[in-house]
Amino acid sequence: MVFNLPNFYKDLNKKFLHENKPQIAVGVSGGPDSIALVFLLNKWISKHKGSIIALIIDHKMRTSSKKDSLITKKYLDKNKIKNKILNVKLKKVKNKSISEARHNRFEILTKYCKKNNIFHLFLGHHFDDNLETYMIRKIAGSNLTGLNSMNYINSINEIQIIRPLLNFKKSQILKFNFKNKLKYLSDPSNDNIKYTRVIVRKFLSSNKQMYREALSDFLLVRKNYFFYNKMIFQILHLIIIENSNKQIIINAKLYLRLEIDIKIKILTILMLFFNKHQSIFIRSKKIEKIIKNLNKNINIPIKSLNINVSRYNYEISINRNYS
Repeated sequence: MVFNLPNFYKDLNKKFLHENKPQIAVGVSGGPDSIALVFLLNKWISKHKGSIIALIIDHKMRTSSKKDSLITKKYLDKNKIKNKILNVKLKKVKNKSISEARHNRFEILTKYCKKNNIFHLFLGHHFDDNLETYMIRKIAGSNLTGLNSMNYINSINEIQIIRPLLNFKKSQILKFNFKNKLKYLSDPSNDNIKYTRVIVRKFLSSNKQMYREALSDFLLVRKNYFFYNKMIFQILHLIIIENSNKQIIINAKLYLRLEIDIKIKILTILMLFFNKHQSIFIRSKKIEKIIKNLNKNINIPIKSLNINVSRYNYEISINRNYS
């Protein structure tokens, strides 16, 4: 798909459901992807008579982060795009890792959106970002859910995250910026090989055969993920004995016969059922440990989720903990 205004709007209008006169926020780093996104959305929002604000993060990861934030703000001001700089507190920057920066970014962005009654937060991740995420997770041994990587729309901390550039490649975005004379900043961390993502990116760009194989595998995972989810919910329908807002009871005999990846996926869904309004990540290893304990009659309190998982003979129950 060619990356231009009509195709972007067509794709966005097809996938993004919104209220009349929507209020949206856009995470803007000042890089080519987020700059293209905020300019496109600024035009889109005017047609829908809504409002937009660009949220610039001073991440404190580099000494130049404040300067970069001010440069980006000045450029957006010049183009009459409403914006605000959000400052990550220095005490939140400890090891300066990618995961820490991601956590800080999502925390400060979603907190601002909730405080200002903005439900839609747009981010500039593109197709190449998603392919790299797939490769990183494949190396780490992720299951099918992890390998599916980033979705067009998901929810974090009760805020809807929309990534409308996932169908477009970096090269297309750069061409768009050049054609439309959009200015952007270059992030030096994109060339720093101490980060796994940079190593993966350089490897894929220098090995065409490996790129083609990774791309083929990634597209196959994306294609089959829908059917995988459909299968999971069909299995849930078969094994659930009782379902209420207080507890879920499943057939232990049928559940424990399943393959380990499917058991992990199902138990994760059931455990998160009572925490569906929160953004909580549970590691597969933790779920696997719980599953091993369910081979005998046992009660396992999960304090972080405020629930209990227990086995009694032929039934496994997940209960909300009201204590």
